[in-house]
Amino acid sequence: MSSWHEERRRNNAADRDEARKDANAALDRRLKAEEAARKRRREEKANADADKRRKKRERKAAWQQRADWIASNTDLAAALAVMVAGMIPAFYFQLDALTDAGVFAGLAALLAFMLEAGAWAATSGEVKALKSGRTVWPYRTAVWTFTAAAASINFAHGLETAWWLGLILAASSIVPVTLFHMVMAGRHKAKPKDPKAKARALHAKQRAKAFKDVSKRQTQLLLAAPFDTLKPEQAWAQAWWDIKGAPVGVTADVIADRLDAEADVSYVLDQAERTPERLAVEHLLADIFGYDGGDGGPSGTSTGSPEGGPRGGAPKTRTTLGGKGKGPVSGTAGEAPVKPLDEADLKAVRKLAEALGGVSRLSARNVREAIGCRNEYALRLRDAVRSEGGMK
Repeated sequence: MSSWHEERRRNNAADRDEARKDANAALDRRLKAEEAARKRRREEKANADADKRRKKRERKAAWQQRADWIASNTDLAAALAVMVAGMIPAFYFQLDALTDAGVFAGLAALLAFMLEAGAWAATSGEVKALKSGRTVWPYRTAVWTFTAAAASINFAHGLETAWWLGLILAASSIVPVTLFHMVMAGRHKAKPKDPKAKARALHAKQRAKAFKDVSKRQTQLLLAAPFDTLKPEQAWAQAWWDIKGAPVGVTADVIADRLDAEADVSYVLDQAERTPERLAVEHLLADIFGYDGGDGGPSGTSTGSPEGGPRGGAPKTRTTLGGKGKGPVSGTAGEAPVKPLDEADLKAVRKLAEALGGVSRLSARNVREAIGCRNEYALRLRDAVRSEGGMK
């Protein structure tokens, strides 16, 4: 009997313990839920407060931005104010004038709006054209066409009362557009043109006219190459080489003339060594010092510095190559015989001219190299063949 009561007592204790645990768990869940709710309300309130502060800052920044814009754009703000102040009466008096002329009120309103809004639309287009560097004349033409039409209507309508009223009404259309136009034109100046563009275009035109064959080849190269991969100047240099066979500015005629000039200069310098004055001095020195043109004096001794003579010894006589031969010819330039032109050499030079493409291509240098003679003889051969071809 006692064991049954003991068992029942333990069961009741266990039930009470389980109930207590359940109550504690329920209380804990309720407390956690309440805390979560309070936390959620705090977060929502914090987010709402943050959103209010953000919106307040944005409104303040917007107003500050407007104030800054007005402060830094006083001219434009004033122009916009004048625009509104002039546009409203201009529109009203145009509508009144058109209505008085018998135009239906709705159509009169549309016509007046067309003139005023058209002027401002063209002005806006002009501003954008100035920003992008495009031409502004079409927009300016439209602006002043609309403005002149609107001002004429207002002037005629005001003139019915008094001339000064006509001027004021006309100014209500002209002044706002003019002021706004001046402000925006000052803010957006047209992009300066390239100062070298005109000179560059003139240079290209004159170059193409002077060298038509090279210009044609340049165009072929530019068209053959992929777009924008070959620069015009690169194409010109390549075209010049293709047509002329030489660097830019150089032609076969230029090379021939240059070689002729070099040969002529060499010949002149060579002749300058045998002037009559120099020959007279050499004869005088020979008479004084007994110099006979050899390596020694009259007795064959070495020509050192004679006592009282010029320092460095007596000067050696100048020797020249006579005609086509290679050996030295004794005597002075005045005594040197002039070798007649060999017919075989003339024929060779004529063939050379034919191979080069004309007697104008002959030069002292290429004649000298073909014949194997000295400058004087080559010059004579060249001039002779040139004279046969009718060229001096």
